[in-house]
Amino acid sequence: MTAVGQRFEVFAPATVANVGPGFDCFGFSLGEPGDTVSVAVTDTPGVRITDLQCDFGDLPIQAELNTAGRAAIHIWSSAPETAAKHGLDMTLHKGLPLCSGLGSSAASAVAGAVAAMHALAASTGAQYDPQKVLDAAFDGESLASGTPHADNIAPALYGGFTIVQSAHPLRIARFEPSLPCRVALVTPDWEISTKHARVILPDQVPLRDAVSNWANTASIVLALMTADAELLRHAMNDRIVEPRRGKMLPGYEQAKQAAIDAGAYGCSISGSGPTMFALTPDEPTAQRACDAMAKAFAHSGLQSTERISFINPKGAGLI
Repeated sequence: MTAVGQRFEVFAPATVANVGPGFDCFGFSLGEPGDTVSVAVTDTPGVRITDLQCDFGDLPIQAELNTAGRAAIHIWSSAPETAAKHGLDMTLHKGLPLCSGLGSSAASAVAGAVAAMHALAASTGAQYDPQKVLDAAFDGESLASGTPHADNIAPALYGGFTIVQSAHPLRIARFEPSLPCRVALVTPDWEISTKHARVILPDQVPLRDAVSNWANTASIVLALMTADAELLRHAMNDRIVEPRRGKMLPGYEQAKQAAIDAGAYGCSISGSGPTMFALTPDEPTAQRACDAMAKAFAHSGLQSTERISFINPKGAGLI
C-alpha cells in the first residue's frame, strides 16, 4: 500500500490556557488565528520541512528542532517499516505570532501531529490513532516549552473547553460551554519569557490560596456548563499564578479592571502572556472590553493588537 504523492493539510487554532485559576489544566480553543501544516508522502525516508512561512520571527527549519516537525517525526517513526521506505515533506505557515500567550508552539505541534497521522494511516491502512496524536503533539510542544504541559495542546487538538486531568499519563476531559461567550483578546507589544514566567512561581502556597483556587476552578466549569453568568464573574479569580505574572506586564491591573468595567464576566492573562483575554456575553461587550484594555495598555506606553473570537467547538482538522 502506498500513499506517495498524497498531501494532507491541517489547520490548528490558537488557544487560551490557564483561564484564571486553572493553571496548567484549563484551556479553550479560539476561532482564529492558527497555524497550517501540510505534509506530502515521498519516496525519500525522513521528515523534512521544505517551506516555512513566518512573519513573526525566526523558527528552525530542521524538522527535529521544530515543534511541528518533531511531532511529525514522533508519528512517522512509530511505523519503522514505512519510515524506512517513505518520508514526509512538510510546509508550515505560521498564522500565530510567537511568544504571544496564544499557544503558538502548541498549534504547530498539533497540526504537525494530525497531518502526519493522516499520512501514516493512508500509507499503512492503519486506523487514525487519537492517543498517538496527543502524545506526539505533547512531545513537540515540550521542545518549545522545556516544561511539558498540555493546556494549549488539548484545546488545539479537541476544541471546546478542555481540562488536563493528568499529564503523566495524558488524560484530557472536554466539554462545550452552555454560557454564550465572546472572547476579547488584547496582545500588548511586550515580551514575556515563558521560562521566566514559570521560574517566578512559588513551590509552596498558603492553604487558603489553594482552597480558593480549587473552589474557583470547579465553579468556572459549573458556571460554563449551567450558563450561570454571575457564578462565572465570581470564579474568574486566581490567587496564586496571575498575581505574580501580572507584575511582569505593565498596565496589567488597569487592563483587567477596564475589561470588567466594560462588562466582561472576567479577565485574565492567557498562558504566560502577554495576551490578556476577557470572557464577555456578546460581540459589543467584547469590543468594549478590547478597546478598554488597549487604552489601559496605551496609558502604560504599550501599543496593542485587538482580536475578538469565540470558544471554538472545533479543534485541529483537515482543510
